[in-house]
Amino acid sequence: MLKLSSFFIAHLALLLPGIIFNRPLLADTPDPEGLIQPFDAPVCYMETGDGRILDLSHLCQTQPEAATSRCISEADGMSVSQVNYNGNSLIGQVTNRTCDPVQLVRVNYQVLDKQGNPIDNGFIYAEPTIVPPGKTASFKGMVVPGVEVNVTHVEWSDAEATDN
Repeated sequence: MLKLSSFFIAHLALLLPGIIFNRPLLADTPDPEGLIQPFDAPVCYMETGDGRILDLSHLCQTQPEAATSRCISEADGMSVSQVNYNGNSLIGQVTNRTCDPVQLVRVNYQVLDKQGNPIDNGFIYAEPTIVPPGKTASFKGMVVPGVEVNVTHVEWSDAEATDN
């Protein structure tokens, strides 16, 4: 009798959640909550004037914010993200990943024609002027129309050097 009771209780424990909650067992469905969504667009991208999407993941922050809050080398001190070019203007964000406040953050870019040849270059200053460690500044500016605009590099000054 004890073996039969144990057998019955074990099977009832497996079936009870599906009966009570009127939902299929998790093993019966490939994605029980509909959480898996197809994702084919890059997180960090730029849309060109002709509608093409350019993947800029190599310029963007790829680690979680907590992991990037640590200080890193001066050469890799600024990450660029959320870059968008609409044919007339370039917008985006830069994050200070150095250990010190920086100022006068300058985002340098290059404009390309249909053949991929450079037709212009320039820079846009990010705001606010002083960016503390771990904080983000935005940049937005008008650029010469072209097919594609690439952020080439970011320059900045150490804010503490001029606080006298």
